[in-house]
Amino acid sequence: MRNNQGEKTTLHYTFGKISGYKEVSQMLPSLRKFNQSEVARERQRILNYYDHYGGAATLDAFGVDRKLIYVWRQRLRLNGRKPSALVPESTIPKTKRQMMVDPQIVDFIKKLREKRYRLGKETDSFSPKPTIGSTMIRPVVG
Repeated sequence: MRNNQGEKTTLHYTFGKISGYKEVSQMLPSLRKFNQSEVARERQRILNYYDHYGGAATLDAFGVDRKLIYVWRQRLRLNGRKPSALVPESTIPKTKRQMMVDPQIVDFIKKLREKRYRLGKETDSFSPKPTIGSTMIRPVVG
């Protein structure tokens, strides 16, 4: 949609005069993320159950103790009560272990496999260099 000067108009300019639009527009991405996560919806349901029935009933019904409830509440409080705070974070390690193989061994394996291309990782371990085992060859060969 373009206005008279040919500049693009956004929804903010169109709906900007509606009271509460700014808050809702800032909350929409959080709500979309929340709606896609079944785990977050379940956590919100557990929090509501805890508020209504208490800790013992929540532990019996869902197996969620008070400590975890407080962790979820703290996440909500720190993120400004956004529902997306209940979406579980990734459990992938921030730094993954890198393969540490001596470059001479890699060169030796490459030369050996160029010479005899049908060798597998177990066959390479019977090479003239007995210090190289199949566990060392496996990450290099794949």
